[in-house]
Amino acid sequence: MQRQGAKTPTVLRYAAFAATPGGGNPAGIVLDASGLADPGMQRIAADVGYAETAFVTERNLAENPRHLRIRYFSPVAEVPFCGHATIATAVVLAEREGTGAFEFETPAGPVLMETSTGNTGITASFTSVNPEVAPLDDGAEHELLKLLGLTHEFRGTQPVSRRNPD
Repeated sequence: MQRQGAKTPTVLRYAAFAATPGGGNPAGIVLDASGLADPGMQRIAADVGYAETAFVTERNLAENPRHLRIRYFSPVAEVPFCGHATIATAVVLAEREGTGAFEFETPAGPVLMETSTGNTGITASFTSVNPEVAPLDDGAEHELLKLLGLTHEFRGTQPVSRRNPD
């Protein structure tokens, strides 16, 4: 769903980590999603059909034109971070605004990007946000193990899994 008066945004289609044309990991990119509400971003991501689409929702954070807010949607849900869509977005921005540093505020935390031009064109790199590890709730863990054909036995505090015999 778009906010009132907003026009349909342009969706760019790039591939990160591409060694050859047609290769790599595709991502959709919307450079101006400021007029989109969550349902609109979700609909666009579903229409694009890639694993993730990146949406730049806010620019010029802290009065810095290279500091922006970015969100990621898969065809079925919002996700907190996507490496290949982050790389693709940085390359698009570097093509349009020049290489150098960008700072992305993501749902997973801040990501500092470095872009440069080399023999193969523009490249982008970053140090990923720290992962968050949390235990699964019992119901989700049980369902996951069931789907994988595993059982769970606890010995002390360490879980031990083994494959079901059938």
